[in-house]
Amino acid sequence: MLRTLRRNHNRILRTTTTAAAAATTARAAAATSSTRPTAVTAMPSDVAHASPFFGAVGTFSTMPMPPSFSAGTDKDVATEALRPLITPDAGGKWALTADGFGIERSFKFATFNKTWEFMNAVAAEAKKSKHHPEWSNVYNTTFIRWTTHSPKGLSSKDLDLAATCDFLARHFGEVEADKTSCELAGLADTVAATAGDCCVPKKK
Repeated sequence: MLRTLRRNHNRILRTTTTAAAAATTARAAAATSSTRPTAVTAMPSDVAHASPFFGAVGTFSTMPMPPSFSAGTDKDVATEALRPLITPDAGGKWALTADGFGIERSFKFATFNKTWEFMNAVAAEAKKSKHHPEWSNVYNTTFIRWTTHSPKGLSSKDLDLAATCDFLARHFGEVEADKTSCELAGLADTVAATAGDCCVPKKK
């Protein structure tokens, strides 16, 4: 009889201990769920694939916005072309626009004449490609933004012409540019806003 009572007592203790442990675990889980999300919202795979700004764990770097490529652009090819243009360690001096639809930078030369020669050369290449920049100039500094208006976004033409600008800038003796002024970028914004839908083919 005594042995039976001891067995029942031990069984009750084990049951009580198990129940207490389960309750403690449940309270801890509830507390954790109230302080952090229970699931991580994954970024769309096509965005992550298109962007060079995703790290190994799928998180954004310090860039404000991933590139937004125009419809019909090969994202793999465009991403590889974009990467060296905007990576300082690779010598890139371009930056994505705040909305991700273009890339932009300033070019500075020793004199106004050199700047003008550079702009003429860029204009000639733009004419060949049937694509033009949004740009502005003050004395020896030129601000250039490449973007495609229709279909809207960053296209292979923008990237090719950005690389061409870098080549021409070296040829004409580019000097270290100051940080792009708001005035130069603002001039380009104003002109672009009043230029009409310039990337749509003209009706014959």
